[in-house]
Amino acid sequence: MTDDDPVGVPFEAAHWDLVPGGTVLVVIDPQNDFLHPDGWYAQKGIDIAHMRRVIEPTRQLLKDARAKNIPVVWTRHGSRGVEDGGPFMRLRPFLKDGGLRQNTWGYEIFEELKPREDDWYVDKTRLSAFYNSNLEGVLRALHADTVLIAGVLTNQCVAATSKDAMFRDFKPIVIEDCTGTTLPHLHDPAIEMMRVGWCEVRDLESTLGEIRQLSAVR
Repeated sequence: MTDDDPVGVPFEAAHWDLVPGGTVLVVIDPQNDFLHPDGWYAQKGIDIAHMRRVIEPTRQLLKDARAKNIPVVWTRHGSRGVEDGGPFMRLRPFLKDGGLRQNTWGYEIFEELKPREDDWYVDKTRLSAFYNSNLEGVLRALHADTVLIAGVLTNQCVAATSKDAMFRDFKPIVIEDCTGTTLPHLHDPAIEMMRVGWCEVRDLESTLGEIRQLSAVR
């Protein structure tokens, strides 16, 4: 260690400039079962308030991203049943008889976020949106370099997907204001874990400021 080295800081915080024509927005699992008051989680007595904090910030993020023709990818988590849901489903008894089931209303993207038919949709059955899905193929086809990440749950699918993005040499950027979880006390530790481990973490305001400076890609 030299005199110029920071003492006790074994990492360098990531910062990546957004790449015009090489930035993609991935919104992880903003589904009715997670975010809607009539969704499975709320109906089973789970407090969804912290997850719902993502709605308005994500709407603004989507508006600005679309203005610059940044592609939008939505992921949806679910399975046919407990059998193909893996240990995740078995560790959540409230999902035994329903919730996060493919081809149901609860599985669909929360309508207030105004998903579009020509957006990209990736279906997943595990926490990481890359596992056994076509997400990597979609991102490669879209020439992704920097990948903006929003969605739920901070400490589960957001963390897992952002880590797998780094493993594939994408540059993941998690928008803190646009993430939420069922266990709010785990949000900040998860954010810090991502920040010091494998991705950049930004707030919404700074992200929008940079998006607005991008040249729109046709």
